[in-house]
Amino acid sequence: MKSKISKLAMVLAAAGFFTSVSAAPITNGFTFAVASSCDTSTGSHFHSNTGGSFGNPAGKAEVGRYSCEEVRGLSEYDLTGLTTAVSAFVTFNVYKAGGLFNPTNNFPFTGNIAVQGYAGNNTENIFDYQAASLGNVGSFSTSGLLVGDVLSFDITSIFNSAISASQNSLGMRLLADPLNDRGAWTFDSFRLTTTSECTKPGGCGGNDVPEPGSLALLGIALVGLVAARRKYC
Repeated sequence: MKSKISKLAMVLAAAGFFTSVSAAPITNGFTFAVASSCDTSTGSHFHSNTGGSFGNPAGKAEVGRYSCEEVRGLSEYDLTGLTTAVSAFVTFNVYKAGGLFNPTNNFPFTGNIAVQGYAGNNTENIFDYQAASLGNVGSFSTSGLLVGDVLSFDITSIFNSAISASQNSLGMRLLADPLNDRGAWTFDSFRLTTTSECTKPGGCGGNDVPEPGSLALLGIALVGLVAARRKYC
């Protein structure tokens, strides 16, 4: 029996079915946060940027409410030198169950956060708050979300379209949808990866399924499994 299992494992390994748990990086994101005034239709100032507005740390994507303001998290990816990919995921971590201002919005909200693509320029711009959307790539509920959780969303189509259109930057925007009455969440460590790293219980909104390449490998593995079973029967 051991010999049979070992040979079967060799078949699966040869098919490439056993892969590393960690996803290969494509590129890291340039992350910041923009807030509106009480008119939430347009952005007016940074909450996180390299200038350290309000003393907040740079590289954080705050999402939610600060008083009457709406805050949106943004991350841009330099596409220079990159080529189309079999699969691409936007991946990021939960940094804080709350916002960047203590104690005003230092508490989380329970609701949904949408992930949208937009044309970036590898620069922090207040306008990115309301830049035209290239489409939603997913959404997730904050219910049960914990600091340290990792979220991933399949952006293969939008990534490859940006490469094919010779765009030099692709942006990702996180916003509360619908906008909550109070509270916020903060995310960081944005990067593009070749596979999903989602650790959120229940998944990341259905956008963390195996990419087509993995499904193809699974098919090859199943063919090998059938062949092995026939051989050992």
